[in-house]
Amino acid sequence: MKPQASSQCFANVRDGILTVGNSRIERTWALRSDGVFSLSVTDRLTQTEWLDPKAAAAAPAFRHPALSEGRHPLSTIDVAPQYVEAEGRQPEHLLVTVTADCGRVAVKWLIRVYPEAPIIRQTLFYKVSDAARPADSAAAIEGPPNPKLPEDYTDYIPLAALHCRWKSVSLVDVTDNHNNLVRTEEGLLYTDGEKHSPDGSFLSIRNHLTRNGLVIVKESPTPFGQLNRTAGDFRIAGKTLWVTGSGISDRDLAHGEWVEGYGSAIGVYRGGEWEQCRLIRSYYDCLEARRPESDAFVMSNTWGDRSRDSRVTESFMLKELEQAARLGITHVQIDDGWQKGVTANSFITGGTWADYYSKAPDFWDVHPERFPNGLTPVVQRAKELGIELGLWFSPDSTNDFAHWREDLAWLRRMRDEYGIRSFKLDGISIRSKLGEARFLRMLDEMTRHASGDVYFNLDTTNGVRLGYLYHTAGGCLFLENRYTDFRSYYPHWTLRNIWMLAPYVPAGKLQMEFLNPGRNEALYGDDPLSPAACGIAYGFAVTMFTNPLAWMELSGLSERDAETLAPLIALFNRLKATTSRGHVLPIGDEPSGTGWTGLQCAVNEREGLILAFREYTDEAVGSFRLWGDRGASLRLECLVRSGGRDRLDFAGDAVVLQPDGDGRIAVSLNRPLSFGLYRYAWETE
Repeated sequence: MKPQASSQCFANVRDGILTVGNSRIERTWALRSDGVFSLSVTDRLTQTEWLDPKAAAAAPAFRHPALSEGRHPLSTIDVAPQYVEAEGRQPEHLLVTVTADCGRVAVKWLIRVYPEAPIIRQTLFYKVSDAARPADSAAAIEGPPNPKLPEDYTDYIPLAALHCRWKSVSLVDVTDNHNNLVRTEEGLLYTDGEKHSPDGSFLSIRNHLTRNGLVIVKESPTPFGQLNRTAGDFRIAGKTLWVTGSGISDRDLAHGEWVEGYGSAIGVYRGGEWEQCRLIRSYYDCLEARRPESDAFVMSNTWGDRSRDSRVTESFMLKELEQAARLGITHVQIDDGWQKGVTANSFITGGTWADYYSKAPDFWDVHPERFPNGLTPVVQRAKELGIELGLWFSPDSTNDFAHWREDLAWLRRMRDEYGIRSFKLDGISIRSKLGEARFLRMLDEMTRHASGDVYFNLDTTNGVRLGYLYHTAGGCLFLENRYTDFRSYYPHWTLRNIWMLAPYVPAGKLQMEFLNPGRNEALYGDDPLSPAACGIAYGFAVTMFTNPLAWMELSGLSERDAETLAPLIALFNRLKATTSRGHVLPIGDEPSGTGWTGLQCAVNEREGLILAFREYTDEAVGSFRLWGDRGASLRLECLVRSGGRDRLDFAGDAVVLQPDGDGRIAVSLNRPLSFGLYRYAWETE
């Protein structure tokens, strides 16, 4: 077989062995009548083989109860490579499609490899085969059990090396109920008698003897959003690993269509934590091509002030647009309330959450009283001010998104009639693979209709949703609802969530909130870490390496806070193309409200930006060890520093610092609850 591929990626089948790879990584499988078997995962730069060839035949590469293991051979195996050109957000890659029949079930296995990326991704689809016999269906899951193997897994990785440490990282959403968003579990490989079933989006393996590393990704929602969940996302038994849980149940196959399982990816690296973080960032670059010029922005949304939809009117939104323009905010989002129908979130009682079309066929028409002229005056004024207008929308989850076509028609109408290209999608509840497929089809068809010029702001705060890694390309994540009304907003909590997630989710993928510190001051009493104690500048600075969200009614800001905020937003707008391209990672102490902490945005190996925060501490000097290559000295140019609640210094002074023996640099700030934003460059001599 001769693939259609770029010169940097390749795929071929010889004597029943499928080989896929590029200049960095190569993987092989045996395609046999009794199954597909993993043979090899090779780091081509270090010539490291990760798999134990003696264990390859111990288990198939993937397994599902519907495959009737042992009852039917794989037949009509076909391998079709296809070069996929870069288009829109889709990066260039080689796609290898393997199809086969296994009794009553057909299998479609997609393998993706990207130029110069040491990563191979794969996704399995199942459906009832067109060639299935009636008798096959009755005996679908009666194959001989193998208690040593998980019943449902999407990858099998028998490791060759023993002296390795494993670490699983589980990302948490449903943030209305959770504020500790990264959970880890780790240990050493042992014998087959010790078994672990950790939750996780990422599982890393690091060989202590060679410093070579492997990262395995489960491309799925978080545990709160997974369908037909298994016990854990990975299984570890001795030196053997599995990625467990496809999300597909036997009943999902009843519809006779291809059903997509949760995917997986494997990547290789050599080095330490910095190299592992770079590999994870490369993985995200494979998922989507970011657009620095348009993907980074400051957005406002009035919902954070808890007026809900009571103030959402034409006159109010026109006033918000004027204040946004004054502050330099480039995107304004109208939340729930612009539409005629009433949701359960409304200040009006009796609203609904889903089942919209049965309540009112015109539910998503523009509200005739609140917007008597439609959205046209608001859209026109936004354009005049150079502001992009976005809308909140809740796809109807009823009956597995049975109304997805109506939802799609509405999205098309808003884009075609008003030019709106940014949509916050909320209220989503995915209850089955059928519902998931319909929801994803709505997103895909809207993307095609807009020729890629559409941006989805995916809400992760509640419900059964897509999480961080599953089909989230094409927009950013609305991570959390936080309110001063409930004392659920503290700037250091927001910073901590960014700090914890940054090694595993690009900061530019996160939309993070800053609130009006002048609201609800009395509720916080004399709390030294309150939003009012930190001030608007500190709250905004926390979000500067993400997509900042002004979670407030802009017209409610005090004059002092508006004057403080405007130059900071102007600085963000000047730097956003840089921060969007950069790799943001945590530095200093884990944010607690009482230490020295920060974020580093590495633009390349030797240059970037640093955000340093002196929290509520008497220590006037903080010590930071930066990521990446270090030189003999560091040139640090201050872009802005705070000297209190609303005192900002944009002096632009520069110093040259000498790192200590541990490679740390010292940064000083004059007052507690202050910050500094710096441009850095390592100098060799």
